[in-house]
Amino acid sequence: MFATPFTRRDYLYLAAIGIWLLFAYGLFAWNFPITDTVESNYALSAVNMLQHQSYLSPMIYDQYWYDKPIFTYWLLMTSFSLFGISDFAARLPFILCAALNGMFMYYGMRLIAKRRDLALWCAIMLGTSLEFWYISHAILTDGYLFLFTQGILYFAYLGLRGRHVTRHMMLAYASAGLAVLTKGPVGLILPGLILIAYVALFQRDTLTWQRLFHPLGLLAFALVALPWYILMYSYHGMAFIEEFLGLHNVVRATIPEHPEQNWWFMYFVLWPVSLLPWTGLTIYELIYGERNSWFKYLLTWGLGVFIFYNLMATKYITYTFLCIIPFIILTAQGYIRLKGHLLRNIPPREVKVIAMAPDSDFCWLPQQTKSYSKNLLVLLPAFLLVAIAIIGVWLGSRTQPDVDSSQLSIALSIGAVLCVLPLLYALIRPHICRSIKAVAISTSILYVLLLCALPPIVDDASTEKLADTLALRPTTQMYYYRDYRTSLVYYTGHSVTQIIPDPDAETIWDKGKNVMPVLSEADTEKAIQGQRDYFIFVPKKYKDDFLKTSLSQHTTEFYQVENIIVFKPKAQ
Repeated sequence: MFATPFTRRDYLYLAAIGIWLLFAYGLFAWNFPITDTVESNYALSAVNMLQHQSYLSPMIYDQYWYDKPIFTYWLLMTSFSLFGISDFAARLPFILCAALNGMFMYYGMRLIAKRRDLALWCAIMLGTSLEFWYISHAILTDGYLFLFTQGILYFAYLGLRGRHVTRHMMLAYASAGLAVLTKGPVGLILPGLILIAYVALFQRDTLTWQRLFHPLGLLAFALVALPWYILMYSYHGMAFIEEFLGLHNVVRATIPEHPEQNWWFMYFVLWPVSLLPWTGLTIYELIYGERNSWFKYLLTWGLGVFIFYNLMATKYITYTFLCIIPFIILTAQGYIRLKGHLLRNIPPREVKVIAMAPDSDFCWLPQQTKSYSKNLLVLLPAFLLVAIAIIGVWLGSRTQPDVDSSQLSIALSIGAVLCVLPLLYALIRPHICRSIKAVAISTSILYVLLLCALPPIVDDASTEKLADTLALRPTTQMYYYRDYRTSLVYYTGHSVTQIIPDPDAETIWDKGKNVMPVLSEADTEKAIQGQRDYFIFVPKKYKDDFLKTSLSQHTTEFYQVENIIVFKPKAQ
């Protein structure tokens, strides 16, 4: 499989990258509860599927649910089966995914670029980039979609360039099959459109078109992706097609799920932030990068993902996550190019970053790489990231009554100093190689600080603490006013009914996604008449609205956990 012979050092680097990312992304993962609204859906679905021994069809709230394909649920079910149902077991597949993504980044770039230093820095920059760090800590489908999309990007390029065409196109299509099992049709449609655009714009020869639609590649895709879809259709018929393909794919693309959050500028702001602390080098490579076929290929991928999701009606911050793959590669190339430019005193575009022997894997180079202006290009985004993170944590803690502000302030101050010290040293003694390593060290310290500081703040997005306070019997009824917290079902094992003021006002998204038990205010009042064993949970922001309803006449405020107020039946 290796077009480039891998040496013992390559395998050591792969192992080191894997161990580093397992440790970095697994550290303190056990302190993070399962959060709403997305993580709890996946975790509860896996638990529900194990309870019903449903290994083919996704389930939630004891009924079939066609929101996402099966791959992520299989991973969660496997982890729960091996290690028991716990928050850490739920996060373990995604910690492994972070490590696999870093290792695959090294493998893919070593395969294509044929130089070890570029591959190594691609993996390091990926592991320390902000959006990758954020999403890889979450229970989401996007991490594995990222992994399989890497496979499509690398193998398709090698195949289109004529290197072991059949093998690489089959691997690219097999990767697309796994992406479709992870995220749905977009796992094939998006990379397919990008590859068609690349060939149409920059190749335009019959042979390349034939390689792109290689029949054995299409067969590999069909063998990987289609069996599950065929079985689902045979078991569930048009219900699966209408909800999975209709609601969760076509409707999501054409009707905004959260219209109030569909800001046209969202991805334009997210793109430079997602690449922090390396954004400066990304911009440098976009300006000075050699306009060869590889550069055009990466740019087509990056812009293709960006444009595709800007055209979608529904917008999420995770949608453009795939942009990181091409842009982090360009970022690492920007570093190699900048280093070569300073070391050899030649124009940046004349520096060869592909298929050239590296000067040093870790850049132990002489002082010729000094440059104050270029040093700032590397360091300023890192200073910005530290400032955003520290201020963000501080502001987030102000909304949490249970967080000790004085202790947090001390911890943040010490952490900020530790983060800034490597950057200041690199600023005082400007040297590009030193600065790059200082940014990597500073960012690693920052992420450890965030892993220590965030759990008390993240608690507000979960009902773990609330569940611990509840004394429940098998007959206890639980209701949630207006909002809904799936994590409460996950942590208590009890059904929770959502109270909706006006069911007739539900949007197409509410009707399609609200598969949990739902009652109107009037029906809830009938259900609790004469009952003495129930709780109604009211978000603090809706307390005034709840007190105006007839439900408040039957209940009294019991206590508050985080920003959730618990009401119980009035004493009679």
